Amino acid sequence: MGYVTVARVEEIPPGHTQMVQVGSCLILLVNDQGEFYALQGLCGHQNLPLAGGKVWQGVLDCPWHHFQYDIRTGENLYPKRIYPLNALPKLREQISPLRTYPVQVVEEQVQVGVPQSCESSDCRF
Repeated sequence: MGYVTVARVEEIPPGHTQMVQVGSCLILLVNDQGEFYALQGLCGHQNLPLAGGKVWQGVLDCPWHHFQYDIRTGENLYPKRIYPLNALPKLREQISPLRTYPVQVVEEQVQVGVPQSCESSDCRF
């Protein structure tokens, strides 16, 4: 895994997101109160892009159907914590956590640690 510069800090104000592509991987950068996070760029619900999603108190809200994710862990928070997943097997398939990537800020540049799989066409994220 190596770090790749993907944006400058001032390009992503607090509370905003920005989609970047590293190799074959779509990655969503999130600035939550000055802390940066990087997540898989497609929602697990219908594989739609998370660009434009709102961030509030550590939670990313998908702009399409409001699935919600913890930006630190990628865990699905909604609808996972609301609906009885044992009774809804199709929904269970759609709430997998988002992949997360390590982030560092070096000299006002946002860098994301990406696995080698992003360099190939085999990347599913």
